[in-house]
Amino acid sequence: MEISPSVPTASSLAPDSYRDLRFPQLFEAAALGIALCHFDGRILEGNSALAQLLGCTQAKLAGLDPWKFHEGDAACRLAGLLRGSSDSFAIEKSCYRGEMSAFSARLTVSLARNPHRAPAFLVVLAEDISDRIHLERQLRQAEKMEIIGRLTSGIAHDFNNLLTGFLLYCDLLLSKLDPADPLRCHVEEIRQAGEQGAALTQQLLSFARKQAPAPRPVPLDWIVSSTENLLRRLLGENIELVISLDPAAGAVFADPAQLRQVLLNLALNARDALRSGGRIHVQTLRTAFPQPSPSPAVSLIVEDNGCGMSSETRAHLFEPFFTTKKHGDGTGLGLATVHRIVTEAGGTIQVSSELHHGTRIQVFFPACNSQPESVPAPRKHSAMAPPSPIPAISTTLPTSPSSGDPVTAVPMILQSSDGQITRSLDVQFQQPTLNGDHSS
Repeated sequence: MEISPSVPTASSLAPDSYRDLRFPQLFEAAALGIALCHFDGRILEGNSALAQLLGCTQAKLAGLDPWKFHEGDAACRLAGLLRGSSDSFAIEKSCYRGEMSAFSARLTVSLARNPHRAPAFLVVLAEDISDRIHLERQLRQAEKMEIIGRLTSGIAHDFNNLLTGFLLYCDLLLSKLDPADPLRCHVEEIRQAGEQGAALTQQLLSFARKQAPAPRPVPLDWIVSSTENLLRRLLGENIELVISLDPAAGAVFADPAQLRQVLLNLALNARDALRSGGRIHVQTLRTAFPQPSPSPAVSLIVEDNGCGMSSETRAHLFEPFFTTKKHGDGTGLGLATVHRIVTEAGGTIQVSSELHHGTRIQVFFPACNSQPESVPAPRKHSAMAPPSPIPAISTTLPTSPSSGDPVTAVPMILQSSDGQITRSLDVQFQQPTLNGDHSS
């Protein structure tokens, strides 16, 4: 390749002029921050990359002490460097960009010597590693969530087996009680609690990703009304829960467990914004998607009168692992999970919030024209109520029965049916596992 005569090359320059040109350009053009420092870490001179890293002009670098080498492990390493015990050392420290913004930096420190081999000054290479630290934290959090998911899956399977026996024995009691028996309503309450526990295990399995989503037409009003009691318990007495259901809202095509997860995550996020109590309004609405595609939609709206959010927080709201809670109080996965579920269902989310003026989150789902399957109505207790229909039960049973196990209940239910089996029972026998790993 020919080189233009107007561009100087190394061979066309005298050694001294080449050295004079090369090293200042190397210092100034380096992508890493480079600082020449006193032995105590105060900057003598720095390049433009360092000025950008520290959030100041290059002229103001001289005299700054951003490294704090006199603190902690850095002081010992610097002393060893000055004694000649090492040629250089690397350390990760938290530094400040300007006066407020902190970042993680990797500092590589070496000692420059004069022609007589006496120490002259420190050379510090500074690199912003905030993104790497953030990714490492995300990886560690993801590994924790994987372990929690496996543990959750095992517990949910075992708990589901216990609940199956629980429900079967309730059915056995109900079959022996007269419809007018005053004890019948108590047994029905017990069975309803068991059904709620079974629904909870399905949510746990869905969280652990051991339960494949099963989308179907579901009335959004039913999702809200069937979760209302759980919401009131989770929100607490100091928070007023107001629910407004639109009878014309219609159905959406989604997994019911995932829809409940969306509702619970949005409600709990609103609860966290109400530090001293307040009001949460949950609403369903028949509407249309925002422009530019105003197709029919069904909306779930969760609104609170809490502390609100800044524009910066709103910009990162649905990012995985992003949280404004203090360390240990949140994983930053709740709203990220909401975003994933809504997106997979073909929906979208709108957020309206200002600091000190509350938050309104509106979720749009495509309206489903298919007829939804029948859903259970809220249970009403009556002394003369007829026996409730017994639903089909599908579970995995251990081969060695224990107290309260469904294996023990099955022969009793079959015997009590007088040959008329009215319950559909899909039973798969499974060897008990020791490590809690369930493949189903």
